[in-house]
Amino acid sequence: MTKRFLFAACLVCFFLAGCAPEPTATPTLSATPENTATPEPTLTPTPLPSVAVVNGIYIPEEDLARETENLIRAASDLGTGAPEDARSEALDGLIDQALLIAYARDSGYVSDPEAIDARILTLVTAIGGEGAFQDWQWRNGYTAESFRRALDAELAVAFAREKLITEALPQVEQIHAYQILTDSKSAAQGYLDKLALGFDFVSLARTEDTISGGDLDWIARGVLVYPELEDALFALGTGETTPILETELGFHLLYAAERSTDRPLSQQVRETVERLILSNWLEAARGSADLQRLD
Repeated sequence: MTKRFLFAACLVCFFLAGCAPEPTATPTLSATPENTATPEPTLTPTPLPSVAVVNGIYIPEEDLARETENLIRAASDLGTGAPEDARSEALDGLIDQALLIAYARDSGYVSDPEAIDARILTLVTAIGGEGAFQDWQWRNGYTAESFRRALDAELAVAFAREKLITEALPQVEQIHAYQILTDSKSAAQGYLDKLALGFDFVSLARTEDTISGGDLDWIARGVLVYPELEDALFALGTGETTPILETELGFHLLYAAERSTDRPLSQQVRETVERLILSNWLEAARGSADLQRLD
């Protein structure tokens, strides 16, 4: 401020001098003065009071307070008890969000104020006008600024999610599996003995299960309820059978009829796989994150 004021004062003096009568003394030659104008400073936004920094992304205190309150309110609305440590749970969610935002920015995401304005306009119209929208913001703990920040975060997370899933899905392997499920280990062993004699697994599965024929359809990792069954299945080569596997459902024999990375995923399987992709990525990202807690 002082430099700018002095610079302006110099300009005023210069123009005043230009309006004064010319001096009668013979002017003397002097070196042309260099331009010493001070460049305008580059302003760096001051971060809001924050509780943590994750890979360069600040988590504001007000965001954590709002998300904590929203968790408690949601539990109350559902008739369940408040989380044992709502603040910690809310912070974990915001850390995951920050990891995705940092990844999005590193991958080329740029905030789009016009897209945020368009979403706000859509919400204002849907809610019933500006007054109703402002009331909704207030009831949910948002200021105008924090709501824009939340929308920007949502767009960045969507960008990151789409990129991660698009890159990972083509590598997802599926197995067309068949199963023989029995109530006793001896019965399962009987089927293994028949397979050793050259019987066809699919034909045997159809005799054991006359409804589905033992056909489990195409399976991707993360779909089966029992991880031990999934691990055993994906360890098979095409045309191979697992040993007897026991769960609370009974005794299983699994058969890998076909394998493919090109087959389209069904909608249900795709949704499961997408959740698994994000979950695995976040687990790895948390382990390598530059996390600084400020509270």
